Amino acid sequence: MTQTLPRASTSSVDGHAIPPQRKPHRPPKRALIPVVLAVTAVAAWLLRPLPAGGPLTASGTVEVEEIVLAAEAAGRVADLTVDEGSQVSEGQVVGRLTDPVLSVQVRQAVADAAQQQITQAQMLRLELHAPQAGIVQKKIVHRGEFVSPGTPILTVADPSNLKLTLYVLEADLGRVAVGQSVSIRADAFADRVFVGRVRTIATRAEFTPRNVQTQKDRQNLVFGVTVAVPNADGALKAGLPVDASFEP
Repeated sequence: MTQTLPRASTSSVDGHAIPPQRKPHRPPKRALIPVVLAVTAVAAWLLRPLPAGGPLTASGTVEVEEIVLAAEAAGRVADLTVDEGSQVSEGQVVGRLTDPVLSVQVRQAVADAAQQQITQAQMLRLELHAPQAGIVQKKIVHRGEFVSPGTPILTVADPSNLKLTLYVLEADLGRVAVGQSVSIRADAFADRVFVGRVRTIATRAEFTPRNVQTQKDRQNLVFGVTVAVPNADGALKAGLPVDASFEP
């Protein structure tokens, strides 16, 4: 008995046999992996962050730090001897409060030395002393008003020591250090460079404040950097916009 072997199926067109079609050869998947890795490496190299050129720059507004003089005791404002813009020295008496009850106690304590010392100490608390040398920025209360302990009376600022707050992106934070020198320029003083030093660097990120001009910058997370700016001659004024460069 003769065994018939299976034959490959063929088809014909107009009587001519058409050989069977072979499947196209596909390279093994393993061969594609090195190609993908190579393309990824080239793309990463092309998209790499370029090294920063030149010093780190930022813009901000010069500020003056105000110290509040608050009442130590309750009383009525009898007098304020200074106005906004007045220059004061540290510890200078700038006003006083009155307390009718305490005034009666002072008169009654004449025969009692111990009580007299107590009432005199209480009277001293009614005096208002400038908390630091500088310029009176704002008078918050006026003569005749009654105040409680802790009520703000006025504010004093030292214009010879200013503050500048700059905002630095996280990617640039490694280029900033406490004590670093900062060059400051203002349009009002085109030929002059003021020098400040980094005082503090925020430990927590925040969104760029809305007073930054562009909306794109306001959406970035940044770190606040405080710069101390000596201003011995008083040339810089609070509220003056400036450009700053962090010296490498």
